[in-house]
Amino acid sequence: MMQTQQAQTLNGFDLNELEELSGAIATNPLQAKLTFQVSSAWVDGPRSISHVKSFDWGSETYDRDFTLVIDEPKEIGGSNLGPNPQEVLLSAINSCILATFTELCTAYGIRLEKAEIKSSGYLDLRGFFGLDPSIVPGCQSLYWTLIVKGDATAKQFQEIYEMTLMASPNLWNMANPVSIVPQIQIEA
Repeated sequence: MMQTQQAQTLNGFDLNELEELSGAIATNPLQAKLTFQVSSAWVDGPRSISHVKSFDWGSETYDRDFTLVIDEPKEIGGSNLGPNPQEVLLSAINSCILATFTELCTAYGIRLEKAEIKSSGYLDLRGFFGLDPSIVPGCQSLYWTLIVKGDATAKQFQEIYEMTLMASPNLWNMANPVSIVPQIQIEA
């Protein structure tokens, strides 16, 4: 009689699924290839709406259906109907670090009670408006603090945090040059 594997979870991850995923990627590099797409359309003022409809994994496409309203605060010209692009960027970095950290903790058998990131980014609008050529238009600095609680020692948490900083895709994208191929299509 064949026994079925009982699902074991830790930190919200199914341990069997994590092991299967890791094994599939190790044996078939095509399973490591992901392509994400987002389309964003201007609405009014600085407000836009972004749509996530699907992502590609290996040779398969998987449907998704998410909408994000991106806006600026009223104080800087928006209508305050959603987070601004910098807040979305910080959220993406925070979430990527949290996902990486919690998955690594899970892989090492560490049970988490809390994992939270508080972050901030410093932006000088003189760069955006071209008022001072010595100031870049992007964030001059990003800060965050990861707050964790669980059944690991401080040293174990530190080691996993250091692995996280090396493995987080969004953090890597921010810290390293990424090939960017911008285009414009002008409609008649």
